[in-house]
Order: sequence, then structure tokens, then C-alpha cells
Amino acid sequence: MSLDGSPGNIGVRPELPIQSSRLPNRLVVIPSAPRSISGRATAGKEIRPLSHPLAIGRYQTPLRYPGAKTGLSSLIGNLIGAARGSSQVGKIDLLVEPFAGGASTSLRLVGAGVVNRILLADADPLVAAFWQVAAAETENFVGRMVEEHERYVAKGGDVALSRWDYWRAWAPSPGMGESSARFETAMKCLFLNRTTFSGILHGSAGPIGGRKQESAYGIGCRFNVDALSDRIRYVGHLYDTNRLVDVWCKDWKDTLADVPEWYADLIPDRVVAYLDPPYLEKSEKLYQKSFDMHHRVGAPVEDLHWSDNLMHYRLADYLTRRMQFRWVLSYDAKPELLQSRFLYAADQMTPSVAERELLGVKQWRITKRVVSLRYTASARQGRGAAEEVLITTLPPSRVPLDEDFRSVDSIISR
Repeated sequence: MSLDGSPGNIGVRPELPIQSSRLPNRLVVIPSAPRSISGRATAGKEIRPLSHPLAIGRYQTPLRYPGAKTGLSSLIGNLIGAARGSSQVGKIDLLVEPFAGGASTSLRLVGAGVVNRILLADADPLVAAFWQVAAAETENFVGRMVEEHERYVAKGGDVALSRWDYWRAWAPSPGMGESSARFETAMKCLFLNRTTFSGILHGSAGPIGGRKQESAYGIGCRFNVDALSDRIRYVGHLYDTNRLVDVWCKDWKDTLADVPEWYADLIPDRVVAYLDPPYLEKSEKLYQKSFDMHHRVGAPVEDLHWSDNLMHYRLADYLTRRMQFRWVLSYDAKPELLQSRFLYAADQMTPSVAERELLGVKQWRITKRVVSLRYTASARQGRGAAEEVLITTLPPSRVPLDEDFRSVDSIISR
């Protein structure tokens, strides 16, 4: 049964003629997704023990996310784990990820017991709907995924390509119920993510193997039904045990502003936000929603100077002046990031008197470290090793300074 009590969503789905139609110019934009899974209050619900084998598995997320960074989850886990030993922080009850994407860090940390619970949020309706359905309609979603694979993907060739074109063009029809629209949107996200080059949701990214399907790696090579079923069920298990408390379809600012209202008893030290904002350069090729200064969906993103990147400035201003709980931020290692007073040159949060007195914003110290990662598809670096900067308000005395977490002096001096 679905959340609204209607029968399951598995059944015969519309088909397009089996032909290689012309690639759409741009992925059809889904207009909206529910703001949360069901509007339920989760702050007071008791968490239950995890009993899913993927809690400590190597691969946990069902999504192949462009720009994924191998090794970052373990580094974030080490950073937060070190802070838990401080008198200020103690335990971390909730990890909030406003740019959820593939959510690999959140899934890893809650499974390992570094944090007790996670809250996912993403402004992209495709991504948000996927996590909402995977969490709350798990078995229906697994069944539908198996059906899509058997009827289309496994057959390959024109059958699979026709279905790929169908999902590229699909959008909710007028009058479609919210629950059905969310379910179909989630399926669109998963299907395209597993059958499109690098999982990229963008008009110029084609199906794996190309339109002629002459490559040794065909359109279904990343659509492993058994593995995906296990990973989706892991997400459902997290939701059932209240380890995944909710999934919000909100932008980063609404997410960060709403957490204190929903989880007031955890503010300021028992909740941590982990933010991994999209890069500007080539980000429109990686994400449906670019992080450009006008927030235009699908708008071309030019190689703008940092002085023009208003959204990045707004994020920095919010984190350093208005943020009501602890945060960890990851960015590509650029000198401007650490030198500009409009970004993260400051070594301490500087809230106004009103923000301190009315909102309880603290004047926490800001610590910065550089780490080495390997990108799967980076907006800047291409595939391979690269450096990333971690910036945090976790207690400075507990932030490691070693061969994994290095001084940022080498970045600033470039």
C-alpha cells in the first residue's frame, strides 16, 4: 500500500514505440515534490537498533552521483567522531545533509554509528522524490524497479533506448495525484541515474553505450537489480528504525532554518550539518539544478569569477553569521575560498548582537583542513586525485591535524 492507502504502484506502464527517437534537448523538469515524506513529527520518536547487513557494507547508496568523492565519507566520519569526545559536543544525535545527492556520507555515518540519525534534503525534486519513495514505499519501489528492468533494460537495444527516451520526456500529467506523481518521479530518477552516462541528469548526457549501443558496456551495465534492491531496502530500514528521520524537498537555506524548529532540543551541539555544495564550473552538466547565482533551472553556467558567485557568498554569509548549530563544509581547494572575507577567510563566526540574543547563534571558532580525495566525475578536476578543503565549527581542539587532515597554508600560498 502507498502512503495514501491506495493500491501498490506496480502495474502496466505506458510505452513508447520501439525506435531510436531524437535525444531531447533537455531533461524535462519536474515542477515540484512534497516538502517532506509525510509531514510526520519525528523529533521525539525512539530510534531502534540497525539490523541490515549494508549498515557496514561497502556500497550503500542506490544512486550513482556525479562528482562523488571516494574516501570523503570516512574522513567526515573521523572528523565528527573526534568531536564526540569533547565536552562541548558529546554525542551527535542528528546529521543534516542539505545537498543530499547520493547521500553516501549520511548513509555511511549512520550505519557506522558515528551519528544516531540523519535528515536528508535536496532542492532537486527528482532527487528528493527518490529518497522519499525509497524510504516510505520501499517494497513497492523495489517491485517497480524489477519490472522496469525485466520489461525494458534487460532486453537492451531499441527496447531499452525507447524506455530511456520515455523517462527523459516524462512529467506528471495534469490532475495526477501527489502520491502517484512522487512515485513516478522517483522511478524516473532511478532509471535515468542507472542508465545515463555517469548518472548525470542533463540534456547533453546520453544513455550508457550510446545511441548505437555498440560499446561493451550497454545501457543496463549499471542496473544491477539485486544490489539495488538491497540498497533501497537499506534506506527503508533506516526509515523504519527512525534512523532516517525525514527527507525534505527544500533548498539549503530553508533546510538550515527549519531544523531548529523541528529539532529544538538538539540545538546547538547535538546536531551537525554536512554541506557539500555543487561546484559552479560545469555543474549544469552534472546536476539538474545548477548552483548559479540566479537559481535558474537548466541555465548555462559560465566560468564566473568568485566575485560574481552570489549564491556561494550567500551560503558563506549564512554559515558564518546565522547558523544555529555546528557545521562541516567541503569545497574544492581554491585559494579564493580561504582568502576572501566574503567567503571563509574568517577564523570565527561573527553573528550580530540580535542574532546572538534572539537566535542563540554562537561565536564558534572556524577550523580549516585540506584532504586528498579521488573524484568519480569532478566538475573541476576530471577523474582522479584532487584536494578538498574541509571547513568546520566543530571544537578546534578536536579537529585532527595529521597526514590525513593537513594545514591549509599550502592552499593559501598558491
